[in-house]
Amino acid sequence: MRDDLFITRVRAFHYAVGILGNQQNDPLCAQCAAFARTAEAVTSRFAEFQTAHAAERKRLPEELSDIFRDIIDKIAMLDRPDEPVRQKKAGNCKLPSGLCFTKEISAFFEKLGS
Repeated sequence: MRDDLFITRVRAFHYAVGILGNQQNDPLCAQCAAFARTAEAVTSRFAEFQTAHAAERKRLPEELSDIFRDIIDKIAMLDRPDEPVRQKKAGNCKLPSGLCFTKEISAFFEKLGS
């Protein structure tokens, strides 16, 4: 993988876990099925990325190595709901149709092509 693409993906994972970490403090998102699915997808995707790119990680500049470690730490701190609720279906989430704070992460990765 090209170094610039690798670095972009590291930054993308950092962005994603930042959103998830923030939204797990939201009373609706923290208990939402979409949050649980997205957290699982990001965690799995990052585990695969981490394994596949171990060599590239060794060449990261210090500030990006710190970001990589921060991703690992933030993923470890994610709490997934025991009994997730489909908040929109339950009538709790009032975001417009087709819009979800955590699902936007998946859309972001699709646009990034990863």
